Amino acid sequence: MTNIQLFRIDDRLIHGQVVIGWASALNSDTILLCDNSVYENAWEKELYLSCAPDYLKTTILSEDETVQFLKHTDKDLSKTIVLVNGPEVIEKLLNNGVGLKNINVGGMHFREGRRNFLPYLYLNDNEINSFRRCMDKGVNFECLDVPTGNKINLKNILK
Repeated sequence: MTNIQLFRIDDRLIHGQVVIGWASALNSDTILLCDNSVYENAWEKELYLSCAPDYLKTTILSEDETVQFLKHTDKDLSKTIVLVNGPEVIEKLLNNGVGLKNINVGGMHFREGRRNFLPYLYLNDNEINSFRRCMDKGVNFECLDVPTGNKINLKNILK
């Protein structure tokens, strides 16, 4: 698989922190959003596409299309941010043969049933178990909401 600039979990997907904070700091030129519900909803798809400035080429794919794209692309992804909304998507990509090593964990915000781990990280038991299964497959998760923050290894938080 080609080298992805930033692979990020963020339950808000495309928003100011991603566009202004990350894409600007990294000088990214592309965002690939992998989300089945956004992909299947024309209104949501249009909303997310409108959140990205013109200088960021933005593509929205289903999880299955993302698997095929990442496994078979010959495109240079060194200026590409890939966004997913949770660890279960990472797990699906891994289970379908996509090789992933380092994942940025950004915002996973408060919802009923989630416990607080960091100011921007709330997880439920299913998400914790999904993260652990991914770690068992060699994936490293670094919690970092903004590029100037302090990196925290998720493994240390979930002990």
